[in-house]
Amino acid sequence: MKYMGSKRSMLQNGLGKLIIEQSQNSDRFVDLFCGAGYVSWFVAENTNLPVYSIDLQSFSVILSKSIIGRDIPLQSVELCKKWLYIVEQERKKTVLWKSATELESSNREIAQIVADSRNLCLQLSNVGPIWNAYGGYYFSPTQALTIDYMISMLPENENEKIVCLAAIISTATKCVAAPGHTAQPFQPTKSAGKFIEISWGLDPITLCEKELTAICPRYARKIGSAIVADALEIAPTLKPTDLVFIDPPYSDVQYSRFYHVLETIARSESIVVSGVGRYPPITDRPQSTFSRRGDSLSSLRTLLTNLRYTGATLIFTFPKGESSNGLSGDVVRNIASEMYSVQEQIISGRFSTLGGNNSRRSSRVISNEMILTMKPR
Repeated sequence: MKYMGSKRSMLQNGLGKLIIEQSQNSDRFVDLFCGAGYVSWFVAENTNLPVYSIDLQSFSVILSKSIIGRDIPLQSVELCKKWLYIVEQERKKTVLWKSATELESSNREIAQIVADSRNLCLQLSNVGPIWNAYGGYYFSPTQALTIDYMISMLPENENEKIVCLAAIISTATKCVAAPGHTAQPFQPTKSAGKFIEISWGLDPITLCEKELTAICPRYARKIGSAIVADALEIAPTLKPTDLVFIDPPYSDVQYSRFYHVLETIARSESIVVSGVGRYPPITDRPQSTFSRRGDSLSSLRTLLTNLRYTGATLIFTFPKGESSNGLSGDVVRNIASEMYSVQEQIISGRFSTLGGNNSRRSSRVISNEMILTMKPR
C-alpha cells in the first residue's frame, strides 16, 4: 500500500542489514511508529526477536499484527471458502445490492452515475460503516456494500480475523477512488472522471483474495504484539535490551487526514462524516504532536530524553532536509548527539508528496533519508 515515508525500499537499501546487525545484541524489537508495518514485518520474519509495534492509528496496528501476531501460516484457500466466498453470496441477497448493480451497469455519464450513487448511499444500511460514509465517493455502491459485508462477516478466530481485516484494509487502498491517499476522493470532472471509472471497476472480492494469498503464508519467527498508543507514553517503559526503531511523522498535516478511510475499516464502527473529504470529526482522528510545527521539536527532545534513560539502542530515520513539521535529519542528529553516541548514514530514496498526481505535482520525489544509530552515553 502507499504510505507516507514507507520504509519498504530502504529495507533493501541498507536499513534491513543495519537492523539485523543491531538485533544480535537485543531481546526485543520495538517499532514506535509502525505505520504500514513493513519494518515490523521484516524484523518478525528475519530475526528471532519478538516485535512490539505501536502506532496512534488502528489500521497500522492491524497491518502489523497480521504477521507479527502469529508464528504459523494460514491457508488462504480455506479463508476464502469460509469467509470471502460467503460474503460474495450474501451481498447479492440485499435490495441495496440490486439497486447498486443496476445503477453501475447503466451507460450514463460518470458524473450522473456518481450523483445517483451518492444519493443511493444515503439510504440507511446497518451492514457496516462504509456504505453510508464513503459510498459514491471513495467507493462505488457495490464496492462499499461488499466491504461492509467483509467487515460484518469476519471470522471469529482471532488470528484469522486480524489477517482478514488487514486484507480488507489493503484491498481498500487498491480500489479507492482517490489520488494516492484518502484525503479526498476524485470528483467526477472531465479530467478525473476516468479515474473514478477505473477505481470503481475493480472488484474487492478479487483484490482481497490476492491480499489473503500474500499475507497468509507469512508469519513471525517469534510472536510479537501491537497496540494503539502514543510513542511518547510508551518510550519510558522500554528496556535496555530493546532495539527501538523510530520513524516519526515528517508532515505538518496529521496522517489521520490521509488515512481516515482505512481507520474506519480498522475500527469497523459507524461514523458521521462531513466535508469534501468525508472526514470524521477531528476528535475521532488521532493527532500526533510530531505533526504540529509548534510541538514537534519539544516532542523530539522528550522522546530522545526518555529513551536515553531506558538504556535502549535506537535506530532513527528521518529526511535529511527540513520537513514541513519543522524538523530535519540534521536537527535530529544534533539533539541526539547531546545524549547519545551517534553513527550516521544517508540513503537516497523516493518519497510520497501526499497525493501528487504527476501533472501539476509529482507523486513521489527524490529525497535523502538519514539513518542514525544511537547508543546512550
